Amino acid sequence: MKEDRAISTHPSIIVRPMTGADRDLDGALALSQAVSWPYRKDDWRVALELGHGLLAEADGAIVASILWWPYGDAFATCGIIIVSPAMQGRGLGRTLMEQMLDATGDRALLLNSTVEGHRLYESFGFHDVGTVHQHQARLPDSVPPLPDSAVRTAQASDLPAIVRLDEQAFGAARTRLIEAFSRIGTAAVIERDGVITGFAMCRRFGFGQAVGPVVAATAGDARQLIHHFMAEHAGTFLRIDISGDSGLGDWLTTNGLPEVGHVTTMIRGQRPAVAGEARTYSLASQSFG
Repeated sequence: MKEDRAISTHPSIIVRPMTGADRDLDGALALSQAVSWPYRKDDWRVALELGHGLLAEADGAIVASILWWPYGDAFATCGIIIVSPAMQGRGLGRTLMEQMLDATGDRALLLNSTVEGHRLYESFGFHDVGTVHQHQARLPDSVPPLPDSAVRTAQASDLPAIVRLDEQAFGAARTRLIEAFSRIGTAAVIERDGVITGFAMCRRFGFGQAVGPVVAATAGDARQLIHHFMAEHAGTFLRIDISGDSGLGDWLTTNGLPEVGHVTTMIRGQRPAVAGEARTYSLASQSFG
């Protein structure tokens, strides 16, 4: 990573690594609130613990951020790329991206882009590879369980199998992320003939609960896993981010989770190959992938 440096468009701006100190977390929280992102302080803390971040600071205030999450030596995702509305148009996003690319080295990089950031990311060699659709709402007070569901609550002994299945479907090992989600949330699995063929995780995030990742062999299994958490968290706010080709959008909308927005998935370099029959239907988050 390059040393902290001032930006020519505003000599008092310094780019530096993000730390877990309250000062940085509180400043980052204020930054996300300024652009109406639903992050809590704990959401920022988890994101930083699982990866790395850079902050731009001006006159003691945090005015921009970027974070990234390495999954091995060949692949990473990046996200939470925010520039304060008062500081936009000064090259902060470009400077943060340049320094982040210095830090990630030769890794292929994946991100999910808003309309506003798309042109900037294209200029760094990112190209479109798909879409992610955000579904969310407060669920009804009662969500009946599905009859004959194959889903059960995950046990601690299931964690190694969940990690392996996620790696096969994602294309890279995310052991720290899966372990962290199991600590701060809950998981459910589908097991057939003694083999775990699908799983979903759910954790506190933003306005309520977030479901993801969801990995399954079929869309039907993915629906069962998602419905498990819809029933478990009836009456609360639930969010899920699905890939554009998941085939789950209409089902989610019909079952009370309408789409509220979408982003464009972009990659720089080549994404690792996936293996096995299972695929990722719901992301861990738009930032984590």
